[in-house]
Amino acid sequence: MTGRLPPGVLLAFPATAGSPVAAATVAVPLAGVSRPAVLVAPLAAAAWARAVAAAARADGVDCRAEPVMSADLAGVTAEVVGADRAVLRALPEWFRRARAAPEPGIADRLRAECLNRLSSPRERGSDDVRRALFGSRHRYGIVHGERVRAVQEAGERELSAAADELLAERPAAPARDGAPAATARFPRGERRSVSIAGAGACCLLGTPGVPLGSAEKFPLHVAWALLGGREGLLDRRLRRERGLTYSLAAFSRELAEGGYGMCFAACRPGALDEVAGCVAETLGGLGGDAVAPALLRSAKERLVVQWHRAAQAERGRAERIAGYAAAGLGPADFAAYPAGIAAVTAEDVRAAAAAFLCPVAALELRMVPAAGR
Repeated sequence: MTGRLPPGVLLAFPATAGSPVAAATVAVPLAGVSRPAVLVAPLAAAAWARAVAAAARADGVDCRAEPVMSADLAGVTAEVVGADRAVLRALPEWFRRARAAPEPGIADRLRAECLNRLSSPRERGSDDVRRALFGSRHRYGIVHGERVRAVQEAGERELSAAADELLAERPAAPARDGAPAATARFPRGERRSVSIAGAGACCLLGTPGVPLGSAEKFPLHVAWALLGGREGLLDRRLRRERGLTYSLAAFSRELAEGGYGMCFAACRPGALDEVAGCVAETLGGLGGDAVAPALLRSAKERLVVQWHRAAQAERGRAERIAGYAAAGLGPADFAAYPAGIAAVTAEDVRAAAAAFLCPVAALELRMVPAAGR
């Protein structure tokens, strides 16, 4: 790569052979950043993306630049046609030039676009789980509404201050031993009910997880794959056997400093108690029951196929490698995921489920229609 990046800034340039579209990602980790700067980081990433595209055009390069934002990093992904891959070596220089003071009025021009990117239903759905597990002070505990308000209210001063802090040198990335964040906490059997609009109801169960650098993520991923999906244990027991649910999701997330898992089951209000009991029973049973070899093999195959699909585009590879770098991991750790999943045994799954999916350590959130409370 040409140009130099500030200390701590992450660069991912996978250079996949034969890819029709080449991509590279430059990003800054959010560890050690103040809450106000983390909240405005989506707006800063959008401003950097626009400035990187302008810097590329000034050099005669037709380049698409898009903001990248996750719980662990903020940055830009640049894409060009595969035949022009070599021009992406200038990305550090384009990013260096993008670090100049934001152009006047940029916050107002980017606000609507930025808010649209923040509208992911999946992220909103995990708000209560992340807040319960990590607390309100950790960045993982930031909820959707809080971030939206910050972006809506941020002006040029707030954007400039956030960009300056994001680009300042900070401590190194977390150690790769996968130790959980010191601020993380377990809800330990916490139960809540909240009112929602509409006539339906749902049961949301959140559990502690592991950081991205932990080797336990492999059996834990397989455990959640056994539970989720159209042919997963939860779907079989809740929908096929009992006809209780009309929408179901189950998955885990690993971040640089911690992780979580969650199950979301939508049903009619009258079935809520039965659904909640069945979800808890199924999660708890996975830690003690024998796992059928065919189910284990199918869950592992689905995870490996999903990984390859997600990594098929060079942009996906670049952004995931940057995410691994934010956790103190390298491209080899990212590439090792399929082999890590393939090595998981039934005993590994039972141990992971017993440690992390135990219902007494979970947050149960029941969402009921406001009129039915």
